Amino acid sequence: MSSPPEKVSPTKEAAPEKALVPGESGPEQMTVPIGSIVANRRQPRAKFRDEGLTDLAASIQQYGVIQPLLVRLVGGGKYELIAGERRLRASKLAGLKEVPVIVRSTDGQTSLELALIENIQREDISAIECARAYVQLIQEFQLTQEQVADKVGKSRAAIANTMRLLRLPDEIQAGLLEGEVTEGQVRPLLTLESEAEQLSLYRRILAEGLNARQVEKLLQKQPAEEGSKERKASDPHWNALERGLSTYFGARTSLARGKVGGKIMVEFQSDDELDRILDVLGFRLDP
Repeated sequence: MSSPPEKVSPTKEAAPEKALVPGESGPEQMTVPIGSIVANRRQPRAKFRDEGLTDLAASIQQYGVIQPLLVRLVGGGKYELIAGERRLRASKLAGLKEVPVIVRSTDGQTSLELALIENIQREDISAIECARAYVQLIQEFQLTQEQVADKVGKSRAAIANTMRLLRLPDEIQAGLLEGEVTEGQVRPLLTLESEAEQLSLYRRILAEGLNARQVEKLLQKQPAEEGSKERKASDPHWNALERGLSTYFGARTSLARGKVGGKIMVEFQSDDELDRILDVLGFRLDP
């Protein structure tokens, strides 16, 4: 006689809970057919990793879906998923026919905001996916960077810095999306002016496994474009200081000596970028 199958320890599902139905736990909670839930076309995450999905499905088979999915009614008996993509996928894998949901009356903007906020809080969304979602909020719903920052609980400088990653070549963006490199490894590449330089160093990062600090040090060793020989002869740390400032501000920064003192010049390409640099400096002009 074979022994009974070993029970699977729950991952994030902690205890049994009966299905939610209308009228029992509030008018917005119910169970719906799993086939009636459609994907959110504004879902910020493009990549979903399957690590742990099998364990979650086993837990759902044993205990059910403890935390309801968040959806909104879109008509025709269909519900658009706002939050709970992994739970939905695991539920399908577990063979469930129905799942508990909380129905929210929201518009497209709020749906995107909620999906973005959930994924940011779970920290399983890539920097590129975040950047694209920020751009979508700004372009599709005419929000400012400051308004986006308020909605997702981040600083305006953080929003602008993440969006700047979209200036990197597609190959580097794909590497970030696939998890081949981290934001810290490739952010210093934004200080390089040409795409060819960015791609060359990116491929070296992959080949040599360079970490973020090593990339920064490598950039600091590169000669400055103008007057580099004369400058290095008089001050070997000058170029390293320029590179460090460029990385700190997230913008090309140069130093110029005068007869007395000198200048620090930080370049910016738009008013939004100027605002971001001012945020880095902690400067705000009172109205």
